[in-house]
Amino acid sequence: MPTNQALREQIAQRLYQELGALAEAAAKQLPEPAGATTADPSLEAFEQHLVALANAVLMNSPALFEGHVLQLSQQLGPAAATEQVAALRQTLLLRFPVGEYVLMAGILSAGLIALAAPLAATLEPVAQEPTESPETVRFAALAANYVALLLAADRTAAQRLLMAEAEAGTDVRDLYLHVLQPAQREVGNRWHRGEISVAEEHYCTAATAGVMAQLQPYFQRTPRNGRRLLAACVAGDLHTIGLQMVADFLEHDGWDVSYLGASTPPDSIRRMIADQGVQLLLTSASMPHHVPLLGDLVAALRRDPATRHVRVVVGGRPFVYDADLWERTGADAWAASADDAVAVVRNLFQ
Repeated sequence: MPTNQALREQIAQRLYQELGALAEAAAKQLPEPAGATTADPSLEAFEQHLVALANAVLMNSPALFEGHVLQLSQQLGPAAATEQVAALRQTLLLRFPVGEYVLMAGILSAGLIALAAPLAATLEPVAQEPTESPETVRFAALAANYVALLLAADRTAAQRLLMAEAEAGTDVRDLYLHVLQPAQREVGNRWHRGEISVAEEHYCTAATAGVMAQLQPYFQRTPRNGRRLLAACVAGDLHTIGLQMVADFLEHDGWDVSYLGASTPPDSIRRMIADQGVQLLLTSASMPHHVPLLGDLVAALRRDPATRHVRVVVGGRPFVYDADLWERTGADAWAASADDAVAVVRNLFQ
């Protein structure tokens, strides 16, 4: 009889191996749309569902699957996403042993409940919003103008907008947290809803990376603390803006930074930690399927005598969905934002 974790690994492995066949079987559970062609667009959606389910099973985190279906529902709509998850559940019931299916069923049900929640929320009265401060309103307007300029393909004007703020004395940390961060979130949401293309999303992200580089001289540096951190995304993760923000905040809090950026092989991370005497690793998972890779990286660091000392702080959207997920990766802490990360790291290295 396999242990619970061994059973989870067994189920996840089978989901990965039979991805195409399971997606095809689930797609057949849906009613065929009028004028359907041989290319079924729902196949790709079902494959995404299966990968997200496998990762949620592996990490024992229903919230990972909830986050996935909520993101996908922004593109498909809650009704279509609900229909697909129900079809997937029926397919797995027919193809997996009862013991394995029961373990997956709880995760699938959590996804269906999450999809139903936004529909129920529309029936509830809207609470009165608290009065916003003039500064909050000003930053919100800045973020909206910044996004509008980027979507109009005027990167120069967008960057000039923020540089003028920095030159006028606005704290760069406020520009990061209250302008760039919500702007990037809005761009991501528009992409998820299908309102902008991948090219437009990449354009906006590249512009934000550019303006962050231009804002560096406006940070108020503190004396060096004699410690070094390494910041890197796991292999396959190309979303670096949030990680760069955290690294910038900590660099200007006294840390020496080795920033590696996107999609870094785990062996490269491990070797650099050992070679440079790194004391802190910052890494993130922008999507649920990156979380198991992050866990593998931490496990590899703990096995190596040359790197087992390093403290690991993680971040990213999946850890917002599941408050305990960071602990299951083996990390030392997680941070929700750049300013939160400064407080978390100071606490780790008191």
